[in-house]
Amino acid sequence: MPATATRAIPDASTNPTISVKQAAAILGISVRHAYVAIQRGEIPSIRISTKIVIPTARFLAQYQLEPTAPVSV
Repeated sequence: MPATATRAIPDASTNPTISVKQAAAILGISVRHAYVAIQRGEIPSIRISTKIVIPTARFLAQYQLEPTAPVSV
């Protein structure tokens, strides 16, 4: 039986930033690929010391996504 993951597109008003892991899950790519996309400027990001976060509003606008409730994938 395959594992079931929960994926939701967050609302920028309640979650101003998301993790790289969350962004990767939303886009359906690996975390490693997400970091490569960040280095290329394909995913908007903010570096805070050694941590990288994704500004939710810019991320949603760039990929034309709407906030949703969790869904099983």
